[in-house]
Amino acid sequence: MNKRPDKPPMRTPRGAILAGGRASRYGGTAKGLLECGGVRIIDRLIAEMKSSGVAEIIIIANDPQPYRSCGREIVPDLRTGIGPLGGIEAGLAHYAARCDAVLFLPCDLPAITANEISLMMNAFDAEGAPIVVAEDEVFFWHSLCTVVHTGLLDRICKAIDNGKRSVHRVWREFGAVAVHFDDPAPFFNVNTSDDMRRWQENHGICK
Repeated sequence: MNKRPDKPPMRTPRGAILAGGRASRYGGTAKGLLECGGVRIIDRLIAEMKSSGVAEIIIIANDPQPYRSCGREIVPDLRTGIGPLGGIEAGLAHYAARCDAVLFLPCDLPAITANEISLMMNAFDAEGAPIVVAEDEVFFWHSLCTVVHTGLLDRICKAIDNGKRSVHRVWREFGAVAVHFDDPAPFFNVNTSDDMRRWQENHGICK
């Protein structure tokens, strides 16, 4: 397993919500602004991150307009057309001089809570790995639900320079450690209107 560059006691991690996708499967709608139970997904994410002790939270989006009402700094990708790995690069670059680690979450998670977030951050602090990533009961990696050491910024930049785009593959290459969760529900993400409808029907939370 690759070790992270150093392992001092972790300073309070910062947070970044990945909202740079085009949401093509949802008709271009900014998914973070969808409402679940009368609360926008992104507002709920911010509240749960704050409850878990995340000291600062930014939104990574190339189009800032939809998210201006969130009251958070909006950071664009450093280079466009890269996909989520480009957003992770931007988040690490933004925080590199100020913290040891960044918690990343996608903007379309209506059910993750401070409990899962805290478990991920605690695992990062305990494992000594450069990256931890959420894994559900069927051993499926949720590669964008992750805590990443800021010391990996240069390696991620080089991976992008070398044409790598898959977050999952880069995390494997860099020695990520999975944090296993028996319940996959907190990591349900809304990609399509059918996903939202299914969430409404199965959980009675969204309306």
